[in-house]
Amino acid sequence: MLGTPNTGIRMAARIAIYGGTDLPRELVEFVRCLTRSFLAIQDVVLVSGGFKCFKKYPDRISVDLAVLRAAKRYISQPQDFDQRFETWLPAEKLDRPSDQVERFAEGTVHRIPGTDQARRFNLVRAADGLVTIIGKGNTRTVLELALALDKPALPIAFTGGDSKSLWDANREEFIKSLNLHPQLTSRLQGDPPPLAEVEGLAKEIAQAVYEAAKKRCLVLMPFGSEHDDFYQNVLRDAIERANYIPYRIDIDAYAGNIPSLFLSSLECARSVVVDVTGRNPNVMYELGQVHARGINPLIIDRRQQSKMDAGAMPFYLRHEKLVSEENNEAGHRRIANVLTQYLNAVAKNADEYRRQP
Repeated sequence: MLGTPNTGIRMAARIAIYGGTDLPRELVEFVRCLTRSFLAIQDVVLVSGGFKCFKKYPDRISVDLAVLRAAKRYISQPQDFDQRFETWLPAEKLDRPSDQVERFAEGTVHRIPGTDQARRFNLVRAADGLVTIIGKGNTRTVLELALALDKPALPIAFTGGDSKSLWDANREEFIKSLNLHPQLTSRLQGDPPPLAEVEGLAKEIAQAVYEAAKKRCLVLMPFGSEHDDFYQNVLRDAIERANYIPYRIDIDAYAGNIPSLFLSSLECARSVVVDVTGRNPNVMYELGQVHARGINPLIIDRRQQSKMDAGAMPFYLRHEKLVSEENNEAGHRRIANVLTQYLNAVAKNADEYRRQP
């Protein structure tokens, strides 16, 4: 069976590193390593708020400035830098007085209209993932926005400030959002790491945030070799091209009770695809659980005949988000295209994922 061609096109994962305006010296190295770790992932674009310093404190190093310096050292070519680094600035007439704040405009620059609060909202909404370091006041606002918008966000608790207080208050939400392993969780909320461990920890953090930022697409379908081929050659490829992580319980989950694994996977999923081909009883049960949780999945039906038999589809599914195509190469291409469109719509608008009352 031939799958859809791999065009090599991938969506960028925008990661915002946000935080305090006065980094202690020991955290500058951590930010440098974290920046390098993110940029080592080819499809990551870093997003910055462009805050350099308060003019009355020119010697202080902000998180934004530390990230910028590290990114410039890592990416030497200007054209590459513009593709991997974005600065989101307030519209000039709405910015703080120029005698108070100094900003930088590096990489691809976006001027955002509206108030400071509106700019932060737009930054969080546009980012696929967020990391905060120390911070006070505005960092709390950004993290609260991320929680409200269901964006993967990781406040680095050991850096202190708002990052620690928000972590302490919402620890379980952050762990669930990023699917953090217990060992990494322990390191994040403990003492700052010794210098020898900074680089390794930064890589772990970057990978965890990146994977959450790419989002998880839960695939529910029958087991068996013919279905496995369709998953590997069609669904998996289309999901990855839409910058999601494909996830099938029987392939990707750790050992455990299948019903429990299904329910926990459903809680972590950012999108759900259900293949009802053959009306497998287990898949139909899982689809019922999906609907019961108010989730709007994409339902796939690979039919044998050239035309859809409306009577063959259960009544309750006839008006759902359904793609029914022949079980052949041309049909698979159409399914892949619809799947990619569905995932892109979910990424842009979370309401696409929720069922309408």
